[in-house]
Amino acid sequence: MAASQTRGKQASRGSPHNVPRGGIAAIAAGALAILVGSAALGVVVNHLSPRRIPLFIQGSEETLPLAPGMLSMSLQQAMEASEAETALFLDARSPDEYEQGHIPGALNLPPSDFEDRFLDIVDAVETAPSIVVYCQGTECSDAIETAERLLEVRSDNIFVFEAGLRAWVSAGGPVAEGLEP
Repeated sequence: MAASQTRGKQASRGSPHNVPRGGIAAIAAGALAILVGSAALGVVVNHLSPRRIPLFIQGSEETLPLAPGMLSMSLQQAMEASEAETALFLDARSPDEYEQGHIPGALNLPPSDFEDRFLDIVDAVETAPSIVVYCQGTECSDAIETAERLLEVRSDNIFVFEAGLRAWVSAGGPVAEGLEP
């Protein structure tokens, strides 16, 4: 009798035969529902965000999510605007990076020093036909942050040169060194 009681207790503790019918399938279905629901919620929140991340990259160039009012500028457009002197270029990188090399004529306006430096260039910003803000490249968000701050002051013709200085240098664009534009 003791042996049959022992077998009954063992069978009720850890035997895989005691899983309720549909238990594993129900657990798997619940986990899948949570996963699908989370992914759907993430897509909706991303879509509604002003700085959304593109789900599908179209074309060969990477692009950054730009706020309403900001326009994207390609490398070719940036080179043409620089050569024709039809835009004010703003380098959003740190003063040390700016000093090591920048697009000729560009003024330095990093987002971390915006309040202090903007006062020195406000006249140039207000009178420029258009403004091109850049930083190192698509992995750098400083250009977008500076452009967002500029949108508070000026609501038109603010471009972000997303490819940045790295693409400019790779394409053979001229580079100035030092603290002067």
